[in-house]
Amino acid sequence: MRPPGKVLLQHGKTMLRSAAGSPTVASGSNEHPRIIFVPSPINAPHVLDMDAECSLMGWLGDQGLKSALVDWGVTTPSDRGDTLDTLAMDRLLPLLSRLPGPVHLVGYCLGGLIALAAACHADVRSLTLIATPWHFSGYDPQRRSELGRMWAHHRPACEAMGLVPMEVMQHGFWTLSPDKLIEKYLTFGAMEPDSGPARRFVAVEDWANGGEPLPFALGEQLFEQLYGADITGRGVWSVGGVPTNAANVRGPVLELASASDAIVPLACSPDLPGRQVLASGHVGMVVGSSAPQRLWPMLKDWILSHEAPN
Repeated sequence: MRPPGKVLLQHGKTMLRSAAGSPTVASGSNEHPRIIFVPSPINAPHVLDMDAECSLMGWLGDQGLKSALVDWGVTTPSDRGDTLDTLAMDRLLPLLSRLPGPVHLVGYCLGGLIALAAACHADVRSLTLIATPWHFSGYDPQRRSELGRMWAHHRPACEAMGLVPMEVMQHGFWTLSPDKLIEKYLTFGAMEPDSGPARRFVAVEDWANGGEPLPFALGEQLFEQLYGADITGRGVWSVGGVPTNAANVRGPVLELASASDAIVPLACSPDLPGRQVLASGHVGMVVGSSAPQRLWPMLKDWILSHEAPN
């Protein structure tokens, strides 16, 4: 993994970073980022800026669209009370308020929920949701029950620590798609050693198996309120006193979903008007071999169509 991009803004431990290899915004410069990527708090944020050969942020920069990536920072037991709500209200919104005007928000996976919540409180040029879960009742009932039992088993230890270790989250992902887990390693075994696809597989696996632990309250929210009670799909999620849904977003919204996503199946997506459905998987949408021909240009065209006139 290459070193992370430079810190452009910071609020507490939360940072806005440039794409790796991009210059720092000079003091007094008008070259502020026009696009803010909001990653999931599960796994490290650099999936959106993976490496020199495959970076959505880097590609957009080459197209003249400057972006920045939210880095949630190191998670410690002192963060035990953080939820998706507090990440939106207390971390993301203060950073956005320091930018000169509305930006394009792009949320990936659970980052889409955080970005959507923030966009219900601040004007945005646009909001894009990539592989974002919403209708948690769309998951297979047996899988939801298994996740509930797994969380009940780990909950006391997580509460005592104030954190949900990454190993617990990995267990949850394996429960959602055990067949896909085996299939991907069989595919890797058939690759030529040290080939481009093999190196990309290792890079993605390193990313997927790393990352900070979750704050306890966020894990509790994920397993009990989202997977368990489906507060988003039932329309009862409210953040900062505002019902959190696409109708209350203060700007236009695009949803990019996948027909072959094992982590966020199509039945679990928000299913917004104009939804674009791709064939790539949850991570492949962003870093797969087809991403530079599919999702990346779609996102660029959407953002350019909602740029303020000169």
